[in-house]
Amino acid sequence: MSQAADGMSYDPQGQTKHVVTPGEFPFAVAYLDHMHINGMTSALQRAGGDLRYVYDTDAERVKTWQAQFPEAEVVDNLSRILEDPAIKLVAAAAIPNERCEVGLKVMDAGKDYFTDKAPFTTLNQLGLARAKVEETKQKYMVYFSERLHNAPT
Repeated sequence: MSQAADGMSYDPQGQTKHVVTPGEFPFAVAYLDHMHINGMTSALQRAGGDLRYVYDTDAERVKTWQAQFPEAEVVDNLSRILEDPAIKLVAAAAIPNERCEVGLKVMDAGKDYFTDKAPFTTLNQLGLARAKVEETKQKYMVYFSERLHNAPT
């Protein structure tokens, strides 16, 4: 397991199995509010994803995250990610009650959304996400770390 100097990193290593060719699946990361974003990012890279951008409102959090993922270009606004037609997916670990709103924006921009759990904090958010998936045909996916990664004991 990767461990940041502050002891707050979570990135148990899964197996590497590329399912896309290099450059085929550009993705971005946003909202580094929970440390599961490290495992989410690593898993996407191990599947062959091409990490392009990172966005967060806290520069120190970005700096800490970039120690592990220096290849990501830091952007100062989520719109930079959403407006890039090459980006296929946005992975995010926002504050739980903001996760649905972020996902709706991502899907409106024509990108798939990969969020940390819990993906919703209300049944209304679940309904909004279901309707947005139907409308946009984009994916709203949840990172259930226990299904993919387990920290060593």
